[in-house]
Amino acid sequence: MRLSTLLGPDLKAVLARGEEALRAALEDVHAEDIAEIIEDLELEDAVTIVRSLPADRAADVVERLPTEIQIAVLGAIGHVDAAEILVEVDPDDRVDLVQELDESQRESVLAALEEREPEIAEEVRELVGYDPETAGGLMTTELVQLGPETTVAEAIAEIRRLSDEDEAETVYYVYVVGYGGRLLGVVSLRDLILAKPGATLSQIMTEKVITVHPGDHQEEVANLMARYDFTALPVVDDHGVLLGLVTVDDVVDVVIEEATEDAQKQGGVVPLEDSYFATSLREFVWKRGSWLVVLFMGQLLTATVMRRYDSLLAQTVDLVIFIPLIIATGGNAGSQSSTLVIRGMTLGEISPGDWLRVVAKEITIGLALGVLLAGLGFLRAFLEDAELDAFALSSAVATSIVAVVTLASVVGSVLPMALKRLGFDPAVSSTPFIASVVDVMGLMVYFGVATLILHLAY
Repeated sequence: MRLSTLLGPDLKAVLARGEEALRAALEDVHAEDIAEIIEDLELEDAVTIVRSLPADRAADVVERLPTEIQIAVLGAIGHVDAAEILVEVDPDDRVDLVQELDESQRESVLAALEEREPEIAEEVRELVGYDPETAGGLMTTELVQLGPETTVAEAIAEIRRLSDEDEAETVYYVYVVGYGGRLLGVVSLRDLILAKPGATLSQIMTEKVITVHPGDHQEEVANLMARYDFTALPVVDDHGVLLGLVTVDDVVDVVIEEATEDAQKQGGVVPLEDSYFATSLREFVWKRGSWLVVLFMGQLLTATVMRRYDSLLAQTVDLVIFIPLIIATGGNAGSQSSTLVIRGMTLGEISPGDWLRVVAKEITIGLALGVLLAGLGFLRAFLEDAELDAFALSSAVATSIVAVVTLASVVGSVLPMALKRLGFDPAVSSTPFIASVVDVMGLMVYFGVATLILHLAY
């Protein structure tokens, strides 16, 4: 049950008593819980709660709100108050917030921020220039960077100072930089604690540092962090100058975002920008309807194929009975292959260059699965009280199943790799899309095999 529901009349009573009463009532409540309360309130009451909190607490709460509520609250509290809250927000989250504002709102907030904290405003303007889905759009500039001649004792003292002043988002790594901010190496907090106090960072640092560039896509950053089991990755420019840091909490958000986007694409939906309830009817119709139109046009081809073989279908209804079985089996097999290959490509296990190995494997798997299912299909068709010869009908069904399952497995595996090679997202080869393609091919195979076998039988 939601907190706002549990609090009920008590919350309304506190809201009516003013900001001082609110501040006292929420003093020991976690920021996450306050955000949950705000989500269920009218905008006016949400603004009242945010205004009642100290700037640092308000920042913690606003960071946890859904995007649409963040924008509404920041717009309603005024540019000056919004700027005051943004000062307390972590740099990467601050940039994300500013990027979500419309252009006029963004400029007003940045102008207010510039009057209060010119350096922060300049930093925001610089970071806003990066694409939100790149390392530059994810990075924070709050990190520990020290010179190579800094001693271990001095480094630990600096870490304590930055932590006390809340000027470092993470202290698990110390980045060693030389002239011009060029990244020379990295020292983990563990190595720092175990080293002798008089040793310099240049003596204990790791020189081979895994880095990313500001233009690298967020999915690539997430894969690197997962591969090397890091909690943070430094972002450097083409000259090796340290620009910022991508932390693991941002990568978790990326993984969720990318998984959601892929799931929507595989379901045959253009990815949604907002949450389900925040998405308008018009946008739903566009983002779902556009794919449905494409799939519908593809399914029209099945009618064309059936019309081509109408003379065959006119001879007996027995073949019609097994059409759903044939196309559904092919669609299921193709969807399985597509899902496995897309997931393998996401994890880096499969690349477009492996297409020949994948095809060879899918042919083998498709034949094995086809024979298994064909046995069941043969038995079902043989027991059918049909006008056609039982053995001929069963052979047509069984042979078609083997061919369709094998063909669908190959198509389902090749299509994502082909899209990747062409520069598209492999997730576009969604389950409905694969099913539509395989339906047409399945009918052509089924009718072709049936025509041949029935011709030989009669």
